[in-house]
Amino acid sequence: MAKKLKKSDDQLADAVRMSSQEIWQAGLAAFAKAQEEEGKFFSMQLFEERVLRALSSIGVPTRQEVDALRQRIDELTQQVAALGGQPAAKKRAAKADKPAAAKPAAKKAAAKKPAAKKAK
Repeated sequence: MAKKLKKSDDQLADAVRMSSQEIWQAGLAAFAKAQEEEGKFFSMQLFEERVLRALSSIGVPTRQEVDALRQRIDELTQQVAALGGQPAAKKRAAKADKPAAAKPAAKKAAAKKPAAKKAK
């Protein structure tokens, strides 16, 4: 009976040893994968920082700056509306139409005027 227990104990030990090796190898593989992904992440982050620096050096606003401007425009539009005024875009469009209509009339008036007489 002692031999049977010893044989099953050896089998159990072998199974535990194999399981622990598999766990160890899986851990090493996960660690290697994590290091690889970290390298890719670091490279991408470095690239993004360089691009952002280049864009800011030529004066391109960041996303946060554009969002802040949009929010400010919305606030000012609401204030103008509360004061009873028209938004600036509509006023500009109305003003742009008037000078265009006035130009042909000014040309016609200039054409009707006689040329100035030369002084003797």
